Amino acid sequence: LDDTVKSLDDVDRYIHLPTLALIPAARSEKRLREGEAPTAGASTALAMVEDVRSHVAESYRHLRTSLLLSSAGQAPKTILVTSSQPSEGKTTTAINTAFMLAQTGAEVLIIDCDLRRPRLHSNFNISNVRGLTNFLSGELPLDEVIQPFEKLPNLKLLPSGPIPPNPAELLGSEQMRRLLTLLGEKFAHIIVDSPPAVSFTDASILSTFVDGVILVIHSGRSSRAVVRRAKQQLLDVGAHIFGIVLNNVKLDTHGYYYGGYYGRYYYKYGYYYSDYSDDDGKKAQTASG
Repeated sequence: LDDTVKSLDDVDRYIHLPTLALIPAARSEKRLREGEAPTAGASTALAMVEDVRSHVAESYRHLRTSLLLSSAGQAPKTILVTSSQPSEGKTTTAINTAFMLAQTGAEVLIIDCDLRRPRLHSNFNISNVRGLTNFLSGELPLDEVIQPFEKLPNLKLLPSGPIPPNPAELLGSEQMRRLLTLLGEKFAHIIVDSPPAVSFTDASILSTFVDGVILVIHSGRSSRAVVRRAKQQLLDVGAHIFGIVLNNVKLDTHGYYYGGYYGRYYYKYGYYYSDYSDDDGKKAQTASG
């Protein structure tokens, strides 16, 4: 019996969290572009979204808007991205969320807090010799571990640094809490990529330091029980879960065409955007403070 979460209806029926965005699978993207090959490559999670015409890019713009409108009066500053299990797309989601928020002109930082399987540095092709762990252990000052992203100067990167023997202790330390407070004075948005929520305690620990959590689900991979367990572990420590990003959805398989699917979704949740652009993201950010 297949009890995996595959669709928006599954999220509504079994997970009982709002869906922030739906990210099409690469095959769906290719078909929706009428035979044009997708631009995604193995070297970067940004390859698809950098093509502003792609439906994947549009999906992440929808995610950006969902986040900017998620808190009454003020957009969230610190956002944790996790999943229930490995290989669900949490790092790709974290990177593209940071990228889209930075496109509004805001100062954005993405931190690789997955100290067990860090991936930020490889996606951006930067060094991981210095990073978060060097700062938390007192070896290096903050300005020596944050790196720039040349394509988007207001997006900054904080890789994990060397993998420590005690990830949970470092991430749960007072130094980590102070770091996020300090960074909050310098950046409009901080995106935190963490390990999967069910496998390790790291995500639960970090969730108590941030404004809210995005839970990424790979369509057709995670069982309802595992996703519900991840949700409950986060709620048990008092985390605020913004909602779900349903990743790698095969829109054609589920009988949805792209515009109709999102039209249905955004109408349901009360904010429909017929023609969304980066200007709308800036307006949403301004309106939210």
